[in-house]
Amino acid sequence: MKLAAEVGIAKLCKYQEELCGDATCIVKTPGETTVVLSDGLGSGVKANILATLTTHIASGLLKRKVSIEHVMSTIADTLPICKTREIAYSTLAILQISNDGQAKLFEYDNPETILFRNDEPLKLERQESLINGQRVKQTAFQAQEGDVILMVSDGIIHAGIGGLYDLGLGQDGLLEHFTDPCSSGENCEQLADRVINLATACYLSRPGDDCTAVAIKIRPPQQVTVLTGPALNPKNDTEMVRQLLANSGSYVAVCGGTTAQIVSRVTGRELSTSTDYVDPRVPPVGNIEGIDLTTEGILTLNLCYQLLREAAEGEELPRRNDGATLLAKQLWNAEEVKFLVGRAQNAAHANLEQLVHLAPRAYVVDRIAKVLSRRNIEVEVVYY
Repeated sequence: MKLAAEVGIAKLCKYQEELCGDATCIVKTPGETTVVLSDGLGSGVKANILATLTTHIASGLLKRKVSIEHVMSTIADTLPICKTREIAYSTLAILQISNDGQAKLFEYDNPETILFRNDEPLKLERQESLINGQRVKQTAFQAQEGDVILMVSDGIIHAGIGGLYDLGLGQDGLLEHFTDPCSSGENCEQLADRVINLATACYLSRPGDDCTAVAIKIRPPQQVTVLTGPALNPKNDTEMVRQLLANSGSYVAVCGGTTAQIVSRVTGRELSTSTDYVDPRVPPVGNIEGIDLTTEGILTLNLCYQLLREAAEGEELPRRNDGATLLAKQLWNAEEVKFLVGRAQNAAHANLEQLVHLAPRAYVVDRIAKVLSRRNIEVEVVYY
């Protein structure tokens, strides 16, 4: 059975610092998902540069299918050592999960990663070895559907030190408060947020260190199907909707007002719309029973492409619930994406595209498909 790893990240900067001294990256290659977490020594700009450099080296090598062992060796050989404190200028944890559930974990001066199964933490037996003179802990395990894996920086473990706790929250304190991660129904972002909220409370809202939480859920591969635009021949409307709903396990999205009306008419399900603007740039979402996400078309798709392009360049997707962001998150975390694109022209869009420099529907879908393909997501585009 194929498995996939969904990843959620939450961060907290040290009090009165604008940049986080922790850095993360996610590398998807055919057959594997790899998560890299680095914590730069200290805080602020210097720590951010050190941590970002470490993750960039790691991600660059991983994209070239270099083994984790060689990645760790390269970084251990590259990272400078602080002469005063005799520790590396950056810590590092790398977790690689294959599509068959085989997982490898390497930790270099990072807090121990925690594996939860059926809401209970499992003890991972680690072996310590010397890589280029640096002590690295490593382990391998078989991940299962429903598992949750939690990676944190030391700002979480030390939360509240010298205040609420003499020695900080510690891993025991984290486990005491981070309950039911597998059965709570929370997504990865929400699980990571829960850890950051706990750290914030322990620090009394004045964090003494940068904090990062990475939550990983093991689940079956997810397919996302997106229908956008009416068919060139209206006789194909029913076939488009049938294809949209053909896969019962797929996340289903409809983009476009006319498209949503077609789905409502063909399925006989009511279309309702909202007037709540989460982001003034993006029209509100609608609702059709059985459809996971219903949005406006051309504006939403263009902003979705912009968000995905920024994510591909290393930016994190924003924490918003507008239609473009919700669609971007689903596409970014999917393993398979299918676009059903109607070729009929909307006369109203011609003027709109010229006025606000929007890409036409077919063009922007093609751009989105290329961004996702570079992330090793399987993409299919079908035109009607």
